[in-house]
Amino acid sequence: MAGKWPLLCAAFAASAILYGAIVGGQIEQIFTAAVTGAERAAVAMGFGVNRVVVEGQRNATNAAITTALEAGPETFMLAFDTDAAKDRLEAVSWIRHARVMRLLPSTLQVEIEERGPYAMWQNKRQTFVVDSEGVVLAPALPQAFPNLPLVVGEGAGEHAASLYETLASYQDLKSRMLAALRVGDRRWTLKLRTGTEIMLPDGNIEMALNALQKLEQEHGVLQRDLAAIDLRLLDRITLRMRETTAAAMEEAAPAGVPTSATGTTNQPDGRT
Repeated sequence: MAGKWPLLCAAFAASAILYGAIVGGQIEQIFTAAVTGAERAAVAMGFGVNRVVVEGQRNATNAAITTALEAGPETFMLAFDTDAAKDRLEAVSWIRHARVMRLLPSTLQVEIEERGPYAMWQNKRQTFVVDSEGVVLAPALPQAFPNLPLVVGEGAGEHAASLYETLASYQDLKSRMLAALRVGDRRWTLKLRTGTEIMLPDGNIEMALNALQKLEQEHGVLQRDLAAIDLRLLDRITLRMRETTAAAMEEAAPAGVPTSATGTTNQPDGRT
């Protein structure tokens, strides 16, 4: 019995300490401390994140990726939440999709699919790089993306891809463009390098451009000193000359030019 007394005292003391921890709400702290100690030991044995391999990175910065990963040499590999890291990476503007894998003992493999820069979008005196869906990727750096088209106005970024898919069949016109201006978030005006503005209708854009293309082939209107070519009306094309001292002159489309909406032609006597 005398030999068992020290053991009983130790057990009683341990029970008292445990009871005190429970009453004091410190069990979680004790458990956390134990886990943290085990993780530190594992990290010390080589199970920390010592290497990150990234595939698919082109425009997303190292800083953005590193910040989103939230991993470093003190991060315990087995406890690292790859799903949460994926979500954080996909919150980076350049990154469309991401995948994060643990390669034990100490490497994180990161695969990303980036959004592609599609246009320079200017709105309210600010300019951004946007993708084909109009997602803002970064403040504009013209020297970094010198060949991107410029679109201007509310909604221009979101609708740029649709416009330029249509313009793909009109390379001569496209090569003359300086910018595309979104008007009232419902239609486009094309600004040429010469300063001429081509006002497109709300719909039937291809028909309007076909009419313009024929007008250019027959009369070279894109090479004339015009202030504007108005394709908005359903039954005529209006050409506005440049003038500095009087109201602009308007000139109906020549006979034989299809209208932007119906494909019919204006006749000299007004019949279609």
